Amino acid sequence: MTTPTHAPPFPPAKIYRLSTAFWHSKVILSASDLGVFAQLGEGPATAGELADKLGVQSSAFPVFLDALVAMDLLERDGDRYRNSAEADYYLVPDKRYYMGTYLGFVDRFMRPTWEGLSEVLRTGKPQIPHPPQQDAPEGEGAEFFEQTYADPNLQRMFIEAQDALSSEIAWELSRQIDWSRWTKIVDLGGARGNVAGILLQAHPHLTGTVFDMPPLEPLFAEHMARLGVQDRARYQGGDWFDDPLPEGEALLCGHALHNWTAEQRRTVISKAFDAVRPGGAFMVYDLMMDEERSRLNPLLLSLAMTLSVGGSGYLGSECREWMREAGFVDIVAVPLKDYDGHTVVIGRKPM
Repeated sequence: MTTPTHAPPFPPAKIYRLSTAFWHSKVILSASDLGVFAQLGEGPATAGELADKLGVQSSAFPVFLDALVAMDLLERDGDRYRNSAEADYYLVPDKRYYMGTYLGFVDRFMRPTWEGLSEVLRTGKPQIPHPPQQDAPEGEGAEFFEQTYADPNLQRMFIEAQDALSSEIAWELSRQIDWSRWTKIVDLGGARGNVAGILLQAHPHLTGTVFDMPPLEPLFAEHMARLGVQDRARYQGGDWFDDPLPEGEALLCGHALHNWTAEQRRTVISKAFDAVRPGGAFMVYDLMMDEERSRLNPLLLSLAMTLSVGGSGYLGSECREWMREAGFVDIVAVPLKDYDGHTVVIGRKPM
């Protein structure tokens, strides 16, 4: 190795930033776990007052709070802290779009899963490392969902985490798609109906059916009542591959195809074609990769699916081709304006 005789031409800024990105995520995850946002939801407080109420003893707690201020999650006025507008809206329990359960899911399952990335890339096999709780789900693909849904506590955690991810997308779908063309929608793999419920809230002429695994039906009924659309929504439990899909004028499939192989995706899309009424539409929304594979979030999602359930991401052009093969026509891709930049691919079934 030669000895350098001059300073580096540029600093390793990206390497520093990316190698410590977990510092940022762990601060917000710990703040939610400790109850910082929940406590400040009751009003501003000093570091000492917060520490007393939360049972925190570390002398580093004020620094921890100041880090949250620097991250724009808290605000400080003198020696008193309060939630930022975003934290107050999304991280205080019992609020409609509360994301604290999602943060718990990230910390408990998603973060440990990524620690196995090197091994998954070496072996080509999904591995799901997780904290040593007795009730942590194991397995891959369908087994992961079956085991997660079999435990009521894990079931609720997982579903509330999915709601946190889907709410923004649902409102974008409600605004960017012309729903006046249809009266009956079906959400395939719709969990407890968060997307369908928001669409029914936004468009009172719609009725909806949610299709997912049978154990979720009680959570569906509870959530539809909370959203005030229970009289226009129904649930149908079943299996994607073994059971016929519910019929409707417009079928949605979101955040599902990335769980499976390309052949399984073709099977589901073909079954969706059979279930769409003539003249109706089928929509797939997901964080799809662009042709140049240049957008980071879809690439990271693809890795996450490989790690957790053995699936993968896919290109928007691949989705359009699968729909064309199934018989759909007039296929278009509509970019949504959500934070991550999802895409919805829409195809029409000929009359």
